[in-house]
Amino acid sequence: MSAEVPTSITSETAEAHSIFPSIKVLTSTPSFLIATYERTPYTRIKFTLTFPDGYPSHPLIVNIDQDAVIPPGLKKKLEKEISAVVKQKADHSQYDQVRAVYERITSFIDTNMFVPCWRELKKCVDLVQSFNTDTVKTANQKPSTISLMESKGKILLNLHNESYYYNCCIIVDPSYPDFSGDGKSCLLQVKSTNFPSVIETMLTSQAQEIVRRMQEGLTQERALAMSNPIRLPKNFHLHQDDNDNGKSHALTKDTIMDIKHDTETLKKVSELRSKESGAVPNGQGGYQNHKVMAKERKDARRNIHKLTEAERAADDKLIEKEMEWKLEEKKRLEGYYDLYNGTFSPQPCLYVLVKFLVDKIRGLVEETCPCCKERVLPKDPSELKSMYGHSNNPSDKKDKAKKKKMKPMRTYCGCWYHKPCLNTFLTEPHFPKYHSKIFSQSWSHQCLCP
Repeated sequence: MSAEVPTSITSETAEAHSIFPSIKVLTSTPSFLIATYERTPYTRIKFTLTFPDGYPSHPLIVNIDQDAVIPPGLKKKLEKEISAVVKQKADHSQYDQVRAVYERITSFIDTNMFVPCWRELKKCVDLVQSFNTDTVKTANQKPSTISLMESKGKILLNLHNESYYYNCCIIVDPSYPDFSGDGKSCLLQVKSTNFPSVIETMLTSQAQEIVRRMQEGLTQERALAMSNPIRLPKNFHLHQDDNDNGKSHALTKDTIMDIKHDTETLKKVSELRSKESGAVPNGQGGYQNHKVMAKERKDARRNIHKLTEAERAADDKLIEKEMEWKLEEKKRLEGYYDLYNGTFSPQPCLYVLVKFLVDKIRGLVEETCPCCKERVLPKDPSELKSMYGHSNNPSDKKDKAKKKKMKPMRTYCGCWYHKPCLNTFLTEPHFPKYHSKIFSQSWSHQCLCP
């Protein structure tokens, strides 16, 4: 038996809702309909359908609400596509335009994984294009490219700078900027590169760490600062003078009250102990006023016990509270709390990730040594690999050793040095005046960074 064809706006909207129950209708009248569709909390769309005079011979008027999820460009694109669909339906003068709109909207949202990061994606495309403008200087140099696969949420990013390249794939999670299961909001996978494995691992691990920390709610600046792949030793102080090894403790109102309370407690204990030992021997193995003195001593011992137990419990509670405060403060200093709005919500990180990779490929290839002011990376990638001992080309052992000595070294501050330049800078006088410290894991010394 064939399904009954709708013959009115009411029956048409009822049929459409039965076919697409995931669409939430906010308002429905014979003149207009307002509804929303949500795939995730960060991927939702709100739209209004207006029924014109002469409907269904005249097409529906579709309006997509512009908000934080739907930018102007996506709004115009989707409205244009849906208007074309309902115009074709209007030619048959049947009450099925609402169903057609529902079908197109749900299909678009469910199959386009880039809806929650549409704005970021456009900025990424513009960034890669500007990167080509800045770096492509010869006809032989390949341009950087970015390719999009909407249905799979996959971005193919190929970055080229001079003779170096870094090709990777970024998979956007369906729940972006959140993540589903144990995944990542942006999963970075390296496809190919001619950087040595040491440098590639350093770039990739830091990029992945930025994504992880922004998933936890950190801002872009804090995530970048805390993603440094080089770890400082425990005794390395960034903002403390080397000669200042003491720790200062602030004297607060609570500290003064605690001292006053402890003083009063000690005074009470002292009085009770005096009372406990206040009995006078009578020389016959007993005490004067034996019954009275025995009761007073027993009461004093009981009061001392109660007082010390109460103070011990109060001290344990205070220590526990202080430990919680220290842990809270440690997390706050590490950046796990957003001091601006106090939220743990995951932060959009796609553009931050792409910008980090673009800036690193651009900056690293053109990096100069702060000491000798010469280029750090050689123009030939194979020569760079030989510096790290990764080259398979047969050559003289002396030449290999010489190249290995010149390999680039990265310090905690982010600067790149030639290995002999960094060794000279850290181990030999005279040291110039600099304003911040540097550290390298290959040396136990620490010095100041320009």
